[in-house]
Amino acid sequence: MMKKTIITFFVTFFYLNNAHGSENLTVSVASSLYNVSHELAREWEKTSNKKVVIISSSTSLLARQIERGQKSDVIITANYSWLKWMIDKNLIEKNSITKIAKNSLVFITGINKGIDLNINSLNFRDNLIEQIRLSRFSIPHPSSVPLGIYSKQAMISLGVWPLIQEKLVFTSSAQSNLKFISQGEVNIGISYLSDALLSPKVKILSNIDYRKIKYEQPTYWAAKINKNSKNIGLNFINWLESRKAQNIIKNYGFESIYSEENY
Repeated sequence: MMKKTIITFFVTFFYLNNAHGSENLTVSVASSLYNVSHELAREWEKTSNKKVVIISSSTSLLARQIERGQKSDVIITANYSWLKWMIDKNLIEKNSITKIAKNSLVFITGINKGIDLNINSLNFRDNLIEQIRLSRFSIPHPSSVPLGIYSKQAMISLGVWPLIQEKLVFTSSAQSNLKFISQGEVNIGISYLSDALLSPKVKILSNIDYRKIKYEQPTYWAAKINKNSKNIGLNFINWLESRKAQNIIKNYGFESIYSEENY
């Protein structure tokens, strides 16, 4: 089961129309946007009278799929590094790149596990090691998946990365990691705050504040795919910056691109 979890990717189509014609908008989104993208798609369909197809998986897999010819109009990634990879391969229009949301990290556990972990405690490191002594610690793979990359940065900053390496379990995406932890397969793992807030099967143990702990704040970027000349992609990206779209994004636990004082 573990092996399958690590090597298997999931690609979810949560809105499919029978006709995949030129009037459809196909958007590839990072797995942590799975829930919010459903509502964004519905709202966009109301205002544009266009149909939306969503493809959801890890950012790294989406980028590679597009390189191999998967047809999308827009990609929304969970970090900038994979956009840079796509720019270098001439897969996206550089001028279309737009920041649309931000996020943060949290330690989580299964809702039924009697675990406590306070990141601000003087005994934090000892408590973390004790909690995973007879279990594991779960993050997506830090070599390619944005959540895994951010998690490794945070664990290095906290000084625990060398201490937990033998206990690490790597999953394939933010959503697969959340599911793995919620099923009780490990005692503790790291999730995006937005995912943890929406899951009734996990409990947030501690926030990992990017303003105190050194890691790159998770940021989501939208860009138009180069192979597709339809203006509908740019229209959708521009709409994601609107107050309507940003309010939807905030309602799902993400941070808006607008500061609170200017919101």
